Amino acid sequence: MRRGARTVLASLGADGAVLVEESGVWYGEAPAAVPRSSVGAGDAMLAGFLAAGGTGPDALTQALAWGAAAVQQPGSRMPGPAHIDLSAVTVCRPDPDRPLSTAVPAALPQPG
Repeated sequence: MRRGARTVLASLGADGAVLVEESGVWYGEAPAAVPRSSVGAGDAMLAGFLAAGGTGPDALTQALAWGAAAVQQPGSRMPGPAHIDLSAVTVCRPDPDRPLSTAVPAALPQPG
């Protein structure tokens, strides 16, 4: 009996996502032209991945397109098919030497 996860889809936020499965490891990214809200982006990414079959680079492409579209929506509004831009998605084998973004949130104001 096989146990454990057979497929792992991990969001890296603005740095894209990684898909690990039996066929290999894939990395992808889809820059959001105008990021507005990250609320629901992970849900949209997972929905796109599962709707595309839940396996392989094509499903990762759909996942990233839906996640990027969600980030461009206001508040918790979910994207629709008209918001999806597959041409903005890049999927490839990961480069272990490529650093993730090092963006650090601004420090909170200290009480005076």
